[in-house]
Amino acid sequence: VLNTIEGNGKFVTSGVKKATYFGLEIKGLGEMGFPLNPIQVKAMIAVAKKAPFGKGMKTITDTSVRSAWEIDASQLSFNHEDWADFVGGLVNEIKKGLGIEEKKITASLYKLLIYEKGDFFLPHKDSEKEVGMFGTMVVGLPSKHTGGELIVDFGGQKNTIDFSKNSNDYKVPYAAFFADCEHEIKPITSGYRVALVYNLLQDNEGGGIAPTQFASQAESIAKLLEKMSKTQSDLPKIFLLNHQYTPTNFSLNFLKNNDRPRAEALLQAARDAGYFAKLGLVTCYQLGGLEGVEYGGYGYGRRGRGGYGEEDLSEGTMGDIYESYSTIEHWSEDGIPGFGKMNIDEDDVTTDLEELLNGEPIEQEAEGFTGNAGMTLEYWYHYGAVILWSKKEHVNILLEKSPKVKLDWLGYYANHWEDKELDAPSIAKSLLLSLKDEDWEARRREAHHFDSVALALLKLDDKRFVKAKGADFLAVIFKLIAVENWVKLLQYYTPELFTPTFLKAGDTEDTFVFLHILMVLEMLDALEKEKNNSFILHHIEQFKQYLSRLELHKGKEQNYYYLDKDKLTSEQRSKAIIEQVLSLSKYKNEDKKWLKEVQKQITKKLPRSFVNKTLTPVLLSKKYKELNLAKLLYSVVIDDFVSRTATKPTPPEDWKRAVPKVSTYDKKEWDILQSFLESPTQKVFDYVKNESYRKSMASAIRSVTIDLKMETIDRGRPYTLRITKTQVAYEKRLKHWHTDVTLLEGLKKVFG
Repeated sequence: VLNTIEGNGKFVTSGVKKATYFGLEIKGLGEMGFPLNPIQVKAMIAVAKKAPFGKGMKTITDTSVRSAWEIDASQLSFNHEDWADFVGGLVNEIKKGLGIEEKKITASLYKLLIYEKGDFFLPHKDSEKEVGMFGTMVVGLPSKHTGGELIVDFGGQKNTIDFSKNSNDYKVPYAAFFADCEHEIKPITSGYRVALVYNLLQDNEGGGIAPTQFASQAESIAKLLEKMSKTQSDLPKIFLLNHQYTPTNFSLNFLKNNDRPRAEALLQAARDAGYFAKLGLVTCYQLGGLEGVEYGGYGYGRRGRGGYGEEDLSEGTMGDIYESYSTIEHWSEDGIPGFGKMNIDEDDVTTDLEELLNGEPIEQEAEGFTGNAGMTLEYWYHYGAVILWSKKEHVNILLEKSPKVKLDWLGYYANHWEDKELDAPSIAKSLLLSLKDEDWEARRREAHHFDSVALALLKLDDKRFVKAKGADFLAVIFKLIAVENWVKLLQYYTPELFTPTFLKAGDTEDTFVFLHILMVLEMLDALEKEKNNSFILHHIEQFKQYLSRLELHKGKEQNYYYLDKDKLTSEQRSKAIIEQVLSLSKYKNEDKKWLKEVQKQITKKLPRSFVNKTLTPVLLSKKYKELNLAKLLYSVVIDDFVSRTATKPTPPEDWKRAVPKVSTYDKKEWDILQSFLESPTQKVFDYVKNESYRKSMASAIRSVTIDLKMETIDRGRPYTLRITKTQVAYEKRLKHWHTDVTLLEGLKKVFG
């Protein structure tokens, strides 16, 4: 049935071009400036007439069917020479888009149309206005507006083109479609939609130009699929197309020749027969011996790369095949999720793979002799395919897939909950239950988001399911659900339902999880609903336990390479936690015991960097100075600063420096330096030795922290490694002291 479908199935094409010089002149008005402004458009309407439409053999005006203004082509002229080239370029783009590159076509200007607010055109087909007309081209002129979408329908397939997205940015949107396509203009909601309409004409000698019709074949295929669903259980099935495509250039719109209408027929038939269907790229890989080349050396040669032996190797052919396999890794973006990476067998493919693999691969790579190994050749074939599977078998297929695939489909079902054919509630429950069995630590590279879990639980509206099955699972994925989605869950159900989840999630050393809890509580607090208060208070009471597990002073990094939204450093995360705890401490502002316990947990360790870079900036912000927890933290921080600034650092009395404790490996270098380091007067030591000795000495000095600097004096032979004593440690202590004094004074000003 598929083989009876021939031609290109593209019935509409569209795009956007950078604007050129228009030089558009309207009779009676003069030349227009762009983008068009409302004053200009109103003047254009003044010389325009109401646009009619064809009804049978008559042309009538009826604003209940079409409401728009038109200016005839005879009143239009283009004064700039670039415009003709611009239109010619559009025609070439359209030929590619409609798959008629071999045809000779021209564009004949027909009308300038103006749609103002409320204007529209109900679904209709264009009549033949000139000999040879086969289609219509619409060119949008820059004029700010909203609405007015062009919807083109052919055989039940609809394509929407929205010119308003580029209506005021000096760009020119365009669209073209065949005359036998039904199309409409949706109502304008603001501004003015102004467009030039061209008739597309074919050469008199050319054959008829029209999109491929395949409705009858799609109906026949649907009946065959219905039969197959009763007898076949080893789904999905893979229908290979005839052409190869690169992963970056693979979609329905880019399918070549017969592939497009055949794929569309399969997709239509699948919908009618109760199947899911999706475009995928089947990659067939082969590794075999390289034959048919003369090669006399070792190394490698690769097609498309420079290098010794490449020219000979690229002319080789595949000999014995050592390894081969087929996968689907690339799926088109067409509304439904894919299945991730799928290994496939020949039995899954309806087309004869052997026949297709006799052709040229889209990629190949050859390698010459390496050691004892012979020369090899690798082939990659990337064939477009339509993958079909019955909706009845769908859940069984899904349960065998990766968590990432399950999550994608869970989101799909949550967004199509009302579609009765999908049985979304039942499948969503099955997916949620299967997700709980996963080893998330081992699989977290795959699990990029879990917001679909929250969305599905909201749609399920099943308190018993959440209570019985959800707590442990939700605690493990707690940080992977967005704060706003947690709040939606807490508000939709009752907050107390999720108390076990929050308690389990908080039992962690992960600062990001605790920050996530705090952000949820903060958002709940902002809602100011009484039912949230007991939940908020309960978890604020747990802060001392949550904080006891954390080491805010350490700045330990958690590596969430799979979590895009975690852009905070550990230091920023600790600061955010303290700010959120302070903000929520208003609930416990008079609870002295709670305040003291929380303060102790936050300040249990006070390294200088934590006090200066995390605690002090929070206190200096003045946002929390009236809160009692902030006052307690202030008292601890002040004591720390007073202790550190009590004595101003003084420089060393002389140039004597302590010999560091070093490993046996560097002992001989430090033995050489010992008398120099112990001397109270000697500041410089010149080490005159060959390069290997100088390198060893320099390495020994760099391996420790000590007040020495080095430079190489390149005069004489051998060179000299000059080692000079410094006061870096003292200078660093003095700088810290001045910084601490400044911060101390700043804190005293804030808290009085």
